[in-house]
Amino acid sequence: MIDVAHPATYADGVPHAEFRRLREAGNVSWVPEPALIRHSSAGQTAVRGTGYWAVVGHPEVVEVARLPEAYSSAAKGAFLVDPRTKADLRTARQLLVNMDAPEHARIRKLVTSVFTPKAIGGLADSVRGHAANLVEKVVAAPEFDVVTDFAAELPLLVLTDLLGMPKEDRHLLYRWGNQLVGFDDPEYGGGDVEAYRRTFVEAFQYALGKRAEAVRSPRDDLMSKLANAELDGHPLADREFCQFWLLLVVAGNETTRHLLAGSIRALADHPAQRDALAADPSMLPTAVEELLRWVTPIMQFRRTATRDLVLGGRKIAAGDKVVLYYTSANRDERVFTDPDRLDLARAVNPHLAFGIGPHFCLGTHLARLEATAALSGLAPHLHRLRIAEPVVRMESNFVNGIKSLPARWLAG
Repeated sequence: MIDVAHPATYADGVPHAEFRRLREAGNVSWVPEPALIRHSSAGQTAVRGTGYWAVVGHPEVVEVARLPEAYSSAAKGAFLVDPRTKADLRTARQLLVNMDAPEHARIRKLVTSVFTPKAIGGLADSVRGHAANLVEKVVAAPEFDVVTDFAAELPLLVLTDLLGMPKEDRHLLYRWGNQLVGFDDPEYGGGDVEAYRRTFVEAFQYALGKRAEAVRSPRDDLMSKLANAELDGHPLADREFCQFWLLLVVAGNETTRHLLAGSIRALADHPAQRDALAADPSMLPTAVEELLRWVTPIMQFRRTATRDLVLGGRKIAAGDKVVLYYTSANRDERVFTDPDRLDLARAVNPHLAFGIGPHFCLGTHLARLEATAALSGLAPHLHRLRIAEPVVRMESNFVNGIKSLPARWLAG
């Protein structure tokens, strides 16, 4: 049996066959957690979680996501591994994804006030400009890496615009995102607890320096709006500001990067769909939604049951860990016709790549804008693209990530 809980499982790709088996077994199944090795100055420690209910069906994921009072994001956080200490849990609860009502609604309102569709729409020209420049650059290179030369670069450049950062600082964002989201990956985080905490300190020190600049000399960018925002009539505390900033940095970088890399890989693997998109650019809106479903960059988030419940015929006890597998829900045969087929013209597509319910992703407009700009520029050239080896995937049970995707262009 394939272990869907172990990060190393995903080095070979998302185990869709195992998720299909779990759906056939009833859409809600108990999954034991493996022992994971953690490193610190005190040495190595094997940490094993309590086990959890894997929610793999689309209707069941929607049911849990829409009942935040019954399935809490704050009780133990929204990430699969439990916080190590009470202090770690308190720190985690400063992140929007780890909040419940009423705090969640109160904080989210602040973020949405500065992260509006209008504000994102104002970035459209610069996003398209960055995408066009990157397409020109990679098309001119006989060989390139889809991840580092293209998929990672676009969201990083957009983030520097959004946050008023020097372009040369974008690689700090790349490194911090890798170390935090890729905590379990041997190359990135390596399970090093102290390195993980150092990354937070380094990122927060940088953010506070930029905040001080934005307070002294406000500009028309998101950083200045956040730096000078007020909550309940008071300026944001430093820790609140840093958590907002880090959420934007990690979510705005990692998710779009993995969406773009996964999309380009999917198009290379499905030449008929690739050629249809190149022949008919009007397909782009449905193509982007289908690629979101197909890739599902964030594969899961965790909740904790606040009371005894029944879900999918299973008895869930108060305190049980409940994990929402969007990557499986997006292949649910009850909802999607022929779900294992990439169909860029798929008209009915209620995918959950952005989640659903109170924690629905704040960055949907920006992600769609970036994906559309990138694919629009690349589509006419993709018939010449060939994926080379080795393709290196991230060892993560959280993000569907590719670390390296070598590619070359055929002549002509």
